[in-house]
Amino acid sequence: MSQKEWFEEYFDEDYAELILDSITPEFTSAQVRLVKDCLELKPSDKILDACCGKGRHAIALAREGYHITALDFVAAYTHYIDTISSQENLKIETLTTDIRNITFEHQFQKAYLMFTSFGYFKDLENEDLLKKLHQSIQKGGLLLIDIENRDYILKNFIYEKWRDKDFGLLLERHKFYPETSRQTTKRIQHRIDGTRKDSWRDLRLYSAHELLQIARKANFELVKILGDYNGSIFQINSPRIIAVLKAF
Repeated sequence: MSQKEWFEEYFDEDYAELILDSITPEFTSAQVRLVKDCLELKPSDKILDACCGKGRHAIALAREGYHITALDFVAAYTHYIDTISSQENLKIETLTTDIRNITFEHQFQKAYLMFTSFGYFKDLENEDLLKKLHQSIQKGGLLLIDIENRDYILKNFIYEKWRDKDFGLLLERHKFYPETSRQTTKRIQHRIDGTRKDSWRDLRLYSAHELLQIARKANFELVKILGDYNGSIFQINSPRIIAVLKAF
Protein backbone atom coordinates (compact mmCIF):
# COMPACT_ATOMS: atom_id res chain seq x y z
CA MET A 1 0.00 0.00 0.00
CA SER A 2 1.40 3.37 -0.99
CA GLN A 3 2.06 5.93 1.74
CA LYS A 4 -0.49 8.72 2.02
CA GLU A 5 0.56 12.23 1.08
CA TRP A 6 0.45 14.79 3.88
CA PHE A 7 -2.63 16.65 2.68
CA GLU A 8 -4.74 13.49 2.56
CA GLU A 9 -4.73 13.42 6.35
CA TYR A 10 -4.27 17.13 7.08
CA PHE A 11 -7.49 18.39 5.47
CA ASP A 12 -10.17 16.63 7.47
CA GLU A 13 -13.12 17.48 9.70
CA ASP A 14 -10.77 18.76 12.41
CA TYR A 15 -9.12 21.16 9.96
CA ALA A 16 -12.56 22.36 8.90
CA GLU A 17 -13.48 23.01 12.54
CA LEU A 18 -10.15 24.52 13.61
CA ILE A 19 -9.46 26.68 10.58
CA LEU A 20 -12.25 26.95 8.01
CA ASP A 21 -15.18 27.30 10.39
CA SER A 22 -13.33 29.91 12.47
CA ILE A 23 -12.93 32.33 9.54
CA THR A 24 -15.18 35.36 9.95
CA PRO A 25 -17.75 36.37 7.32
CA GLU A 26 -16.01 39.75 7.11
CA PHE A 27 -12.71 38.12 6.17
CA THR A 28 -14.40 35.97 3.52
CA SER A 29 -16.19 39.04 2.12
CA ALA A 30 -12.86 40.87 1.76
CA GLN A 31 -11.38 37.92 -0.12
CA VAL A 32 -14.43 37.64 -2.39
CA ARG A 33 -14.29 41.35 -3.23
CA LEU A 34 -10.65 40.88 -4.18
CA VAL A 35 -11.49 37.91 -6.42
CA LYS A 36 -14.22 39.88 -8.17
CA ASP A 37 -12.01 42.92 -8.71
CA CYS A 38 -8.86 41.07 -9.75
CA LEU A 39 -10.61 38.70 -12.14
CA GLU A 40 -13.01 41.34 -13.46
CA LEU A 41 -15.86 38.87 -13.13
CA LYS A 42 -18.78 39.07 -15.54
CA PRO A 43 -22.19 37.40 -15.12
CA SER A 44 -21.52 35.18 -18.14
CA ASP A 45 -18.17 33.87 -16.86
CA LYS A 46 -17.68 30.23 -16.03
CA ILE A 47 -15.39 30.21 -13.00
CA LEU A 48 -13.21 27.48 -11.50
CA ASP A 49 -12.67 27.50 -7.73
CA ALA A 50 -9.67 25.16 -7.46
CA CYS A 51 -9.02 23.60 -4.04
CA CYS A 52 -12.26 25.14 -2.82
CA GLY A 53 -12.38 23.74 0.72
CA LYS A 54 -15.89 24.12 2.11
CA GLY A 55 -16.67 26.66 -0.60
CA ARG A 56 -16.52 29.96 1.27
CA HIS A 57 -15.77 31.87 -1.92
CA ALA A 58 -17.76 29.67 -4.31
CA ILE A 59 -20.94 29.95 -2.23
CA ALA A 60 -20.58 33.72 -1.81
CA LEU A 61 -20.05 34.23 -5.53
CA ALA A 62 -22.88 31.87 -6.49
CA ARG A 63 -25.20 33.84 -4.21
CA GLU A 64 -24.44 36.81 -6.46
CA GLY A 65 -25.41 34.80 -9.51
CA TYR A 66 -22.04 33.56 -10.78
CA HIS A 67 -21.64 30.09 -12.26
CA ILE A 68 -18.98 28.22 -10.28
CA THR A 69 -17.26 24.85 -10.59
CA ALA A 70 -15.87 24.04 -7.13
CA LEU A 71 -13.15 21.40 -6.91
CA ASP A 72 -11.59 19.69 -3.89
CA PHE A 73 -10.35 16.20 -3.05
CA VAL A 74 -12.16 16.11 0.32
CA ALA A 75 -15.60 14.57 -0.20
CA ALA A 76 -16.97 16.02 3.05
CA TYR A 77 -16.18 19.53 1.80
CA THR A 78 -17.79 19.15 -1.62
CA HIS A 79 -20.79 17.41 -0.02
CA TYR A 80 -21.25 20.44 2.23
CA ILE A 81 -21.21 22.72 -0.83
CA ASP A 82 -23.74 20.48 -2.59
CA THR A 83 -26.05 20.71 0.42
CA ILE A 84 -25.93 24.52 0.54
CA SER A 85 -26.23 24.76 -3.24
CA SER A 86 -29.31 22.53 -3.24
CA GLN A 87 -30.96 24.40 -0.38
CA GLU A 88 -30.41 27.80 -2.01
CA ASN A 89 -30.67 26.74 -5.66
CA LEU A 90 -27.18 28.05 -6.48
CA LYS A 91 -25.26 27.58 -9.73
CA ILE A 92 -22.43 25.48 -8.31
CA GLU A 93 -21.11 22.27 -9.79
CA THR A 94 -18.77 20.29 -7.55
CA LEU A 95 -16.01 17.88 -8.47
CA THR A 96 -14.31 15.67 -5.89
CA THR A 97 -10.84 14.88 -7.18
CA ASP A 98 -7.12 15.49 -6.75
CA ILE A 99 -6.46 18.71 -8.65
CA ARG A 100 -3.48 17.06 -10.36
CA ASN A 101 -5.99 14.92 -12.26
CA ILE A 102 -7.95 17.73 -13.93
CA THR A 103 -8.43 17.43 -17.70
CA PHE A 104 -10.51 20.52 -18.53
CA GLU A 105 -10.13 21.84 -22.07
CA HIS A 106 -10.44 25.64 -22.09
CA GLN A 107 -13.72 25.38 -20.19
CA PHE A 108 -13.42 28.48 -17.99
CA GLN A 109 -12.96 32.20 -18.47
CA LYS A 110 -11.67 32.68 -14.91
CA ALA A 111 -10.09 30.55 -12.17
CA TYR A 112 -8.64 31.08 -8.72
CA LEU A 113 -6.66 29.30 -5.99
CA MET A 114 -7.27 31.19 -2.76
CA PHE A 115 -5.81 31.04 0.75
CA THR A 116 -2.54 29.18 0.07
CA SER A 117 -3.91 26.42 -2.12
CA PHE A 118 -0.74 26.18 -4.23
CA GLY A 119 2.55 24.55 -3.27
CA TYR A 120 1.26 21.25 -1.85
CA PHE A 121 3.22 19.04 -4.22
CA LYS A 122 6.76 18.46 -5.46
CA ASP A 123 8.23 21.27 -7.58
CA LEU A 124 7.62 19.59 -10.94
CA GLU A 125 4.08 18.68 -9.94
CA ASN A 126 3.37 22.27 -8.93
CA GLU A 127 4.67 23.44 -12.29
CA ASP A 128 2.61 20.81 -14.10
CA LEU A 129 -0.47 21.97 -12.20
CA LEU A 130 -0.01 25.48 -13.60
CA LYS A 131 0.11 23.98 -17.09
CA LYS A 132 -3.13 22.08 -16.43
CA LEU A 133 -4.77 25.25 -15.16
CA HIS A 134 -3.65 27.01 -18.33
CA GLN A 135 -5.28 24.23 -20.33
CA SER A 136 -8.46 24.71 -18.28
CA ILE A 137 -8.76 28.42 -19.09
CA GLN A 138 -9.66 29.98 -22.40
CA LYS A 139 -7.02 32.06 -24.17
CA GLY A 140 -7.04 35.52 -22.61
CA GLY A 141 -8.67 34.17 -19.45
CA LEU A 142 -7.47 35.05 -15.97
CA LEU A 143 -6.06 33.02 -13.08
CA LEU A 144 -5.63 34.35 -9.54
CA ILE A 145 -3.13 32.66 -7.22
CA ASP A 146 -3.04 33.70 -3.56
CA ILE A 147 -0.15 32.31 -1.49
CA GLU A 148 2.02 33.29 1.47
CA ASN A 149 5.09 35.37 0.58
CA ARG A 150 8.22 33.38 1.39
CA ASP A 151 10.30 36.51 2.01
CA TYR A 152 7.78 37.79 4.56
CA ILE A 153 7.55 34.38 6.26
CA LEU A 154 11.32 34.15 6.68
CA LYS A 155 11.72 37.69 7.96
CA ASN A 156 8.96 37.16 10.53
CA PHE A 157 9.46 33.47 11.14
CA ILE A 158 7.44 31.98 13.99
CA TYR A 159 8.96 28.77 15.33
CA GLU A 160 6.23 27.92 17.82
CA LYS A 161 2.76 29.26 18.54
CA TRP A 162 0.21 28.29 21.20
CA ARG A 163 -3.48 29.09 20.82
CA ASP A 164 -6.41 28.63 23.22
CA LYS A 165 -9.32 26.73 21.67
CA ASP A 166 -12.67 25.54 22.98
CA PHE A 167 -11.37 21.97 23.03
CA GLY A 168 -8.12 22.85 24.84
CA LEU A 169 -4.76 24.02 23.43
CA LEU A 170 -3.45 24.10 19.89
CA LEU A 171 0.32 24.10 19.32
CA GLU A 172 1.94 24.77 15.94
CA ARG A 173 5.67 24.18 15.36
CA HIS A 174 7.25 25.40 12.11
CA LYS A 175 10.50 24.51 10.38
CA PHE A 176 11.94 25.90 7.15
CA TYR A 177 14.29 23.94 4.87
CA PRO A 178 16.30 26.35 2.69
CA GLU A 179 17.57 23.62 0.34
CA THR A 180 14.00 22.90 -0.80
CA SER A 181 12.22 26.13 0.21
CA ARG A 182 9.64 24.08 2.06
CA GLN A 183 8.05 24.81 5.42
CA THR A 184 6.70 22.05 7.62
CA THR A 185 4.13 22.60 10.32
CA LYS A 186 3.37 20.15 13.09
CA ARG A 187 -0.06 20.89 14.56
CA ILE A 188 -0.73 19.34 17.98
CA GLN A 189 -4.14 19.38 19.62
CA HIS A 190 -4.07 18.95 23.41
CA ARG A 191 -7.70 18.37 24.35
CA ILE A 192 -9.37 18.96 27.69
CA ASP A 193 -10.38 15.29 27.82
CA GLY A 194 -6.69 14.31 27.81
CA THR A 195 -6.50 13.15 24.20
CA ARG A 196 -3.99 14.42 21.66
CA LYS A 197 -4.02 14.59 17.86
CA ASP A 198 -1.04 15.45 15.62
CA SER A 199 -1.14 16.55 11.98
CA TRP A 200 1.48 17.70 9.48
CA ARG A 201 1.67 20.26 6.69
CA ASP A 202 4.52 20.33 4.16
CA LEU A 203 4.25 23.39 1.94
CA ARG A 204 6.51 24.71 -0.82
CA LEU A 205 7.01 28.43 -0.25
CA TYR A 206 7.65 30.70 -3.23
CA SER A 207 9.11 34.13 -3.72
CA ALA A 208 7.29 36.37 -6.17
CA HIS A 209 10.10 35.91 -8.69
CA GLU A 210 9.89 32.12 -8.52
CA LEU A 211 6.11 32.03 -8.87
CA LEU A 212 6.12 34.35 -11.88
CA GLN A 213 8.95 32.37 -13.47
CA ILE A 214 7.05 29.08 -13.40
CA ALA A 215 3.84 30.86 -14.42
CA ARG A 216 5.61 32.14 -17.53
CA LYS A 217 6.75 28.61 -18.35
CA ALA A 218 3.08 27.58 -18.19
CA ASN A 219 2.18 30.33 -20.71
CA PHE A 220 0.79 32.88 -18.30
CA GLU A 221 1.73 36.55 -18.28
CA LEU A 222 1.48 38.82 -15.26
CA VAL A 223 -1.40 41.29 -15.14
CA LYS A 224 -0.75 42.58 -11.62
CA ILE A 225 0.55 41.45 -8.27
CA LEU A 226 -0.83 42.49 -4.89
CA GLY A 227 0.44 41.98 -1.37
CA ASP A 228 -2.65 41.66 0.83
CA TYR A 229 -6.43 41.33 0.77
CA ASN A 230 -6.82 45.10 0.91
CA GLY A 231 -5.39 45.28 -2.60
CA SER A 232 -2.07 46.90 -1.70
CA ILE A 233 0.64 46.75 -4.35
CA PHE A 234 3.09 43.91 -3.69
CA GLN A 235 6.36 44.71 -1.93
CA ILE A 236 9.14 42.50 -0.58
CA ASN A 237 7.63 42.67 2.93
CA SER A 238 4.03 42.01 1.85
CA PRO A 239 2.46 39.11 3.74
CA ARG A 240 0.98 37.55 0.62
CA ILE A 241 1.62 37.11 -3.07
CA ILE A 242 -1.66 37.61 -4.95
CA ALA A 243 -0.83 37.22 -8.62
CA VAL A 244 -3.30 37.86 -11.42
CA LEU A 245 -2.18 35.97 -14.53
CA LYS A 246 -3.49 35.97 -18.10
CA ALA A 247 -3.36 32.88 -20.31
CA PHE A 248 -1.69 33.48 -23.67
